[in-house]
Amino acid sequence: MAVLGTVAVEVFIPVAALIGIAFAVVQWYVVARVAVISDAGGGAGGKGRGSDVLEEDDEEEYGVDRLAVEARCAEIQQAISVGATSFLLTEYKYLAVFLAAFAAVIFLFLGSARRFSARPEPCAHDPARACRPALANAAFSAVAFLLGALTSVLSGYLGMRVATFANARTALEARRGIDRAFAIAFRSGAAMGFLLASSTLLVLYAAINLFGLYYGDDWGGLYESITGYGLGGSSVALFGRVGGGIYTKAADVGADLVGKVERNIPEDDPRNPAVRMSLSRSPHARSKLMPHTHLKALPSPFSLVFLVEIGKKI
Repeated sequence: MAVLGTVAVEVFIPVAALIGIAFAVVQWYVVARVAVISDAGGGAGGKGRGSDVLEEDDEEEYGVDRLAVEARCAEIQQAISVGATSFLLTEYKYLAVFLAAFAAVIFLFLGSARRFSARPEPCAHDPARACRPALANAAFSAVAFLLGALTSVLSGYLGMRVATFANARTALEARRGIDRAFAIAFRSGAAMGFLLASSTLLVLYAAINLFGLYYGDDWGGLYESITGYGLGGSSVALFGRVGGGIYTKAADVGADLVGKVERNIPEDDPRNPAVRMSLSRSPHARSKLMPHTHLKALPSPFSLVFLVEIGKKI
Protein backbone atom coordinates (compact mmCIF):
# COMPACT_ATOMS: atom_id res chain seq x y z
CA MET A 1 0.00 0.00 0.00
CA ALA A 2 1.41 3.36 -1.05
CA VAL A 3 2.13 5.83 1.75
CA LEU A 4 1.50 8.84 -0.51
CA GLY A 5 -0.95 9.14 -3.36
CA THR A 6 -0.01 10.08 -6.91
CA VAL A 7 -1.04 13.71 -6.49
CA ALA A 8 0.89 14.04 -3.23
CA VAL A 9 4.05 12.68 -4.86
CA GLU A 10 3.60 15.02 -7.84
CA VAL A 11 3.53 17.95 -5.44
CA PHE A 12 6.13 16.71 -2.96
CA ILE A 13 8.98 16.25 -5.45
CA PRO A 14 9.11 19.79 -6.94
CA VAL A 15 8.41 21.38 -3.57
CA ALA A 16 11.30 19.47 -2.01
CA ALA A 17 13.57 20.54 -4.86
CA LEU A 18 12.56 24.20 -4.51
CA ILE A 19 13.11 24.08 -0.76
CA GLY A 20 16.59 22.69 -1.35
CA ILE A 21 17.40 25.47 -3.82
CA ALA A 22 16.06 28.11 -1.40
CA PHE A 23 18.19 26.66 1.41
CA ALA A 24 21.26 26.79 -0.84
CA VAL A 25 20.58 30.44 -1.66
CA VAL A 26 20.34 31.27 2.04
CA GLN A 27 23.68 29.58 2.74
CA TRP A 28 25.23 31.42 -0.21
CA TYR A 29 23.97 34.73 1.20
CA VAL A 30 25.53 34.01 4.60
CA VAL A 31 28.87 33.17 2.99
CA ALA A 32 28.70 36.30 0.81
CA ARG A 33 28.48 38.48 3.93
CA VAL A 34 32.16 37.76 4.52
CA ALA A 35 33.65 40.55 2.44
CA VAL A 36 36.78 40.20 0.33
CA ILE A 37 38.05 43.71 -0.42
CA SER A 38 40.13 44.51 -3.49
CA ASP A 39 42.78 47.22 -3.76
CA ALA A 40 40.37 49.50 -5.57
CA GLY A 41 37.95 49.39 -2.66
CA GLY A 42 35.44 47.24 -4.47
CA GLY A 43 34.51 43.79 -3.32
CA ALA A 44 35.23 40.45 -4.82
CA GLY A 45 31.74 39.41 -3.99
CA GLY A 46 31.46 41.37 -0.73
CA LYS A 47 30.17 44.85 0.06
CA GLY A 48 31.98 47.53 1.97
CA ARG A 49 34.82 47.18 4.41
CA GLY A 50 34.50 44.13 6.59
CA SER A 51 31.26 42.30 7.19
CA ASP A 52 28.39 42.17 9.62
CA VAL A 53 29.50 38.66 10.47
CA LEU A 54 33.01 39.80 11.32
CA GLU A 55 32.35 43.06 13.17
CA GLU A 56 31.86 41.34 16.50
CA ASP A 57 34.96 40.12 18.35
CA ASP A 58 37.17 41.26 15.51
CA GLU A 59 40.71 41.20 16.85
CA GLU A 60 43.40 42.91 14.84
CA GLU A 61 46.58 40.85 14.40
CA TYR A 62 49.74 42.53 15.55
CA GLY A 63 51.82 43.91 12.69
CA VAL A 64 49.33 42.81 10.00
CA ASP A 65 47.63 45.18 7.59
CA ARG A 66 44.13 43.83 7.39
CA LEU A 67 43.23 45.63 4.16
CA ALA A 68 46.41 44.41 2.50
CA VAL A 69 45.62 40.83 3.50
CA GLU A 70 42.08 41.10 2.17
CA ALA A 71 43.30 42.68 -1.05
CA ARG A 72 45.84 39.88 -1.50
CA CYS A 73 43.16 37.25 -0.89
CA ALA A 74 40.90 38.96 -3.44
CA GLU A 75 43.75 38.92 -5.97
CA ILE A 76 44.45 35.21 -5.41
CA GLN A 77 40.75 34.38 -5.52
CA GLN A 78 40.35 36.21 -8.82
CA ALA A 79 43.31 34.37 -10.32
CA ILE A 80 41.91 31.00 -9.21
CA SER A 81 38.47 31.87 -10.58
CA VAL A 82 39.83 32.97 -13.96
CA GLY A 83 41.96 29.82 -14.26
CA ALA A 84 39.12 27.50 -13.27
CA THR A 85 36.68 29.19 -15.65
CA SER A 86 39.14 29.01 -18.54
CA PHE A 87 39.73 25.31 -17.86
CA LEU A 88 36.01 24.50 -17.73
CA LEU A 89 35.13 26.43 -20.88
CA THR A 90 37.96 24.79 -22.80
CA GLU A 91 37.00 21.33 -21.54
CA TYR A 92 33.34 21.90 -22.39
CA LYS A 93 34.21 22.82 -25.99
CA TYR A 94 35.75 19.39 -26.54
CA LEU A 95 33.04 17.76 -24.46
CA ALA A 96 30.34 19.22 -26.72
CA VAL A 97 31.78 17.29 -29.67
CA PHE A 98 31.77 14.06 -27.67
CA LEU A 99 28.20 14.59 -26.47
CA ALA A 100 26.89 15.25 -29.97
CA ALA A 101 28.68 12.18 -31.35
CA PHE A 102 27.59 9.90 -28.50
CA ALA A 103 23.97 11.10 -28.72
CA ALA A 104 24.03 10.15 -32.42
CA VAL A 105 25.47 6.73 -31.53
CA ILE A 106 22.68 6.16 -28.98
CA PHE A 107 20.06 7.06 -31.55
CA LEU A 108 21.58 4.85 -34.25
CA PHE A 109 22.06 1.80 -32.02
CA LEU A 110 18.64 1.95 -30.37
CA GLY A 111 16.86 2.80 -33.59
CA SER A 112 18.59 0.16 -35.70
CA ALA A 113 17.59 -2.56 -33.23
CA ARG A 114 14.11 -2.34 -34.77
CA ARG A 115 15.22 -1.01 -38.16
CA PHE A 116 14.05 2.49 -37.23
CA SER A 117 10.46 1.33 -37.14
CA ALA A 118 7.90 4.10 -36.63
CA ARG A 119 5.07 1.68 -35.95
CA PRO A 120 3.68 0.95 -32.48
CA GLU A 121 4.93 -2.37 -31.14
CA PRO A 122 3.59 -4.87 -28.59
CA CYS A 123 4.63 -3.98 -25.05
CA ALA A 124 7.21 -6.28 -23.49
CA HIS A 125 5.25 -6.57 -20.24
CA ASP A 126 1.86 -6.93 -21.98
CA PRO A 127 1.94 -8.13 -25.61
CA ALA A 128 -1.76 -7.38 -25.95
CA ARG A 129 -1.06 -3.65 -25.68
CA ALA A 130 0.65 -1.42 -28.23
CA CYS A 131 3.57 0.69 -27.03
CA ARG A 132 5.51 3.51 -28.63
CA PRO A 133 7.76 2.70 -31.64
CA ALA A 134 11.47 2.02 -31.37
CA LEU A 135 12.29 5.15 -33.36
CA ALA A 136 10.63 7.31 -30.70
CA ASN A 137 12.44 5.49 -27.90
CA ALA A 138 15.77 6.08 -29.66
CA ALA A 139 15.05 9.78 -30.17
CA PHE A 140 13.88 10.38 -26.61
CA SER A 141 16.84 8.44 -25.19
CA ALA A 142 19.24 10.68 -27.12
CA VAL A 143 17.39 13.79 -25.93
CA ALA A 144 17.48 12.54 -22.34
CA PHE A 145 21.21 11.88 -22.67
CA LEU A 146 21.83 15.45 -23.83
CA LEU A 147 19.57 16.84 -21.11
CA GLY A 148 21.44 14.92 -18.41
CA ALA A 149 24.76 16.07 -19.85
CA LEU A 150 23.67 19.72 -19.87
CA THR A 151 22.47 19.41 -16.29
CA SER A 152 25.83 17.96 -15.28
CA VAL A 153 27.67 20.73 -17.16
CA LEU A 154 25.63 23.36 -15.34
CA SER A 155 26.25 21.61 -12.03
CA GLY A 156 29.99 21.54 -12.66
CA TYR A 157 30.06 25.23 -13.48
CA LEU A 158 27.96 26.20 -10.47
CA GLY A 159 30.06 24.00 -8.20
CA MET A 160 33.23 25.67 -9.46
CA ARG A 161 31.76 29.12 -8.89
CA VAL A 162 30.74 28.26 -5.33
CA ALA A 163 34.17 26.80 -4.57
CA THR A 164 36.12 29.77 -5.92
CA PHE A 165 33.70 32.17 -4.24
CA ALA A 166 34.26 30.58 -0.83
CA ASN A 167 38.00 29.87 -0.80
CA ALA A 168 39.28 33.33 0.14
CA ARG A 169 36.41 33.81 2.59
CA THR A 170 37.34 30.58 4.35
CA ALA A 171 40.96 31.73 4.57
CA LEU A 172 40.02 35.14 5.97
CA GLU A 173 37.77 33.55 8.58
CA ALA A 174 40.54 31.10 9.54
CA ARG A 175 42.60 34.10 10.69
CA ARG A 176 39.94 34.61 13.36
CA GLY A 177 39.53 30.99 14.38
CA ILE A 178 39.14 27.51 12.97
CA ASP A 179 35.48 27.45 14.06
CA ARG A 180 34.71 30.44 11.84
CA ALA A 181 36.56 28.86 8.92
CA PHE A 182 34.70 25.60 9.41
CA ALA A 183 31.35 27.42 9.45
CA ILE A 184 32.07 29.17 6.16
CA ALA A 185 33.46 26.03 4.53
CA PHE A 186 30.51 23.96 5.74
CA ARG A 187 27.94 26.51 4.56
CA SER A 188 29.65 26.71 1.17
CA GLY A 189 29.58 22.94 0.84
CA ALA A 190 25.91 22.90 1.89
CA ALA A 191 25.09 25.56 -0.69
CA MET A 192 26.84 23.58 -3.41
CA GLY A 193 25.37 20.22 -2.42
CA PHE A 194 21.78 21.35 -1.99
CA LEU A 195 21.85 23.52 -5.12
CA LEU A 196 23.19 20.79 -7.39
CA ALA A 197 21.09 17.93 -6.01
CA SER A 198 17.89 19.99 -5.94
CA SER A 199 18.34 21.41 -9.44
CA THR A 200 19.07 17.93 -10.82
CA LEU A 201 15.96 16.53 -9.15
CA LEU A 202 13.87 19.38 -10.54
CA VAL A 203 15.16 18.90 -14.09
CA LEU A 204 14.63 15.13 -13.90
CA TYR A 205 11.08 15.64 -12.59
CA ALA A 206 10.33 18.05 -15.46
CA ALA A 207 11.82 15.67 -18.03
CA ILE A 208 9.74 12.72 -16.84
CA ASN A 209 6.55 14.78 -17.01
CA LEU A 210 7.36 16.21 -20.44
CA PHE A 211 8.24 12.80 -21.84
CA GLY A 212 5.07 11.46 -20.23
CA LEU A 213 2.96 13.74 -22.43
CA TYR A 214 4.02 11.61 -25.38
CA TYR A 215 4.30 8.18 -23.75
CA GLY A 216 1.05 8.33 -21.81
CA ASP A 217 0.60 5.04 -19.95
CA ASP A 218 3.57 3.39 -21.70
CA TRP A 219 5.65 3.38 -18.53
CA GLY A 220 8.15 0.88 -19.88
CA GLY A 221 9.03 3.06 -22.85
CA LEU A 222 9.09 6.20 -20.71
CA TYR A 223 11.60 4.92 -18.17
CA GLU A 224 13.64 3.14 -20.82
CA SER A 225 14.10 6.50 -22.51
CA ILE A 226 14.71 8.50 -19.34
CA THR A 227 17.68 6.28 -18.40
CA GLY A 228 19.65 8.31 -20.92
CA TYR A 229 19.50 11.19 -18.43
CA GLY A 230 21.72 9.36 -15.96
CA LEU A 231 24.11 8.26 -18.69
CA GLY A 232 24.56 11.85 -19.85
CA GLY A 233 25.20 13.13 -16.36
CA SER A 234 27.69 10.35 -15.61
CA SER A 235 29.58 10.94 -18.87
CA VAL A 236 30.16 14.62 -18.09
CA ALA A 237 31.08 13.80 -14.50
CA LEU A 238 33.67 11.31 -15.77
CA PHE A 239 35.22 13.91 -18.04
CA GLY A 240 35.23 16.42 -15.20
CA ARG A 241 36.89 13.94 -12.87
CA VAL A 242 39.63 12.91 -15.29
CA GLY A 243 40.15 16.34 -16.82
CA GLY A 244 40.10 18.06 -13.45
CA GLY A 245 42.69 15.64 -12.10
CA ILE A 246 45.01 16.32 -15.01
CA TYR A 247 44.50 20.06 -14.63
CA THR A 248 45.20 19.92 -10.90
CA LYS A 249 48.36 17.88 -11.41
CA ALA A 250 49.56 20.34 -14.05
CA ALA A 251 48.95 23.21 -11.63
CA ASP A 252 50.80 21.32 -8.89
CA VAL A 253 53.83 20.70 -11.10
CA GLY A 254 53.73 24.30 -12.33
CA ALA A 255 53.72 25.62 -8.77
CA ASP A 256 56.71 23.44 -7.92
CA LEU A 257 58.60 24.77 -10.94
CA VAL A 258 57.80 28.36 -10.05
CA GLY A 259 59.03 27.78 -6.51
CA LYS A 260 62.30 26.30 -7.77
CA VAL A 261 63.00 28.88 -10.47
CA GLU A 262 61.82 32.11 -8.83
CA ARG A 263 62.30 31.44 -5.11
CA ASN A 264 64.84 28.62 -5.07
CA ILE A 265 62.43 26.48 -3.00
CA PRO A 266 63.04 22.70 -3.22
CA GLU A 267 60.37 20.31 -4.42
CA ASP A 268 57.69 19.37 -1.84
CA ASP A 269 58.90 22.14 0.47
CA PRO A 270 56.06 23.37 2.75
CA ARG A 271 57.13 26.97 2.22
CA ASN A 272 55.44 26.68 -1.16
CA PRO A 273 51.67 27.14 -0.48
CA ALA A 274 50.75 24.93 -3.44
CA VAL A 275 52.68 22.07 -1.83
CA ARG A 276 50.67 22.43 1.37
CA MET A 277 47.42 22.29 -0.56
CA SER A 278 48.53 19.24 -2.52
CA LEU A 279 49.98 17.29 0.39
CA SER A 280 47.08 18.03 2.72
CA ARG A 281 44.89 15.67 0.69
CA SER A 282 46.71 12.53 1.81
CA PRO A 283 47.65 11.50 5.38
CA HIS A 284 50.70 9.69 3.99
CA ALA A 285 51.80 12.75 2.07
CA ARG A 286 51.18 14.99 5.08
CA SER A 287 53.88 13.06 6.93
CA LYS A 288 56.36 14.97 4.77
CA LEU A 289 55.25 18.13 6.54
CA MET A 290 55.59 16.80 10.08
CA PRO A 291 59.18 18.03 10.66
CA HIS A 292 57.76 21.53 10.36
CA THR A 293 56.06 21.93 13.73
CA HIS A 294 54.00 24.95 12.76
CA LEU A 295 52.17 22.79 10.20
CA LYS A 296 51.34 19.81 12.40
CA ALA A 297 47.84 21.05 13.13
CA LEU A 298 47.00 21.79 9.49
CA PRO A 299 43.59 20.09 8.98
CA SER A 300 43.01 18.19 5.76
CA PRO A 301 39.54 19.63 4.97
CA PHE A 302 40.95 23.15 4.92
CA SER A 303 43.62 22.93 2.29
CA LEU A 304 42.74 26.42 1.15
CA VAL A 305 43.74 27.84 4.52
CA PHE A 306 47.24 28.07 3.07
CA LEU A 307 46.08 31.55 2.04
CA VAL A 308 46.35 32.50 5.68
CA GLU A 309 50.09 32.08 5.59
CA ILE A 310 50.30 34.22 2.48
CA GLY A 311 48.29 36.96 4.17
CA LYS A 312 50.51 36.94 7.23
CA LYS A 313 53.61 37.49 5.08
CA ILE A 314 52.25 40.62 3.45
